[in-house]
Amino acid sequence: MSTLANARDVLRLMARLQRDLTVTDVAGALDQPKSSVSRTLSMMAEYGFLERDPLTRAYRPGELVMEASYHFRASRSTVSLLEEELARLVSDTGYTGYVDVLDGAESLVLHMRISTVGALQAYTPAGTRAPAYASSMGRALLARLDDPQVLRLVDARLEQSAGTAPRTRKDLLACLARVRADGWELSRGEYVPNVAGISAAVLDSDTGQVFGIGIALPAPELRDEDTTRLGRAVRDTALRVGKRIGDPYWLRYAEPSTGH
Repeated sequence: MSTLANARDVLRLMARLQRDLTVTDVAGALDQPKSSVSRTLSMMAEYGFLERDPLTRAYRPGELVMEASYHFRASRSTVSLLEEELARLVSDTGYTGYVDVLDGAESLVLHMRISTVGALQAYTPAGTRAPAYASSMGRALLARLDDPQVLRLVDARLEQSAGTAPRTRKDLLACLARVRADGWELSRGEYVPNVAGISAAVLDSDTGQVFGIGIALPAPELRDEDTTRLGRAVRDTALRVGKRIGDPYWLRYAEPSTGH
């Protein structure tokens, strides 16, 4: 394996574990001899990709990596990254796409993108609000909070639930646990009649703000055989953004062995 490939694997492991790494950590995770790992880490430190703690002897991101990360975050906001990925998602699927933000107990549309192809296009303009529990987008957003945070936001009576949407807080928490496992959420005509939604979310660790990304389509067009394919497309879109902004959930994410 090349030196660059080894360095890539070390940085990926560090991003996933979100902590300093020892030679033993890397050797075990990458299944390589400690002698080879030690040489790789020493070389990465020599060229500024890593630095070594003088007390623990563990390695952390070095000056070059930190400078590059700072430049990226200073020049690219989470919303701009989501909007770029949304354009690709809409082009690939042919359906209307949205970027939302969690605002209290509501989902708030920040950006809508209409596809130039396809049949009926769902239309919910920027500034539109909805109860977060009542749609796939809102539940994807809520799933990024822990259960006590959700319970503080959501009333005991979920009065605007419709269709298969959760009708009690107990049902909502069970639903959110599944969303956290799958990485995406589905709704069928629950808040907007005859409109289906598929959504996922990312957390901006710098601000603590949760953003959602997803597509909306006519519910009759969403066949069972297409649901998982579209769900994975939305999930993978959020995953790409999440990894770029250092979202711990997406850095640790492992695809479930069974479908949605």
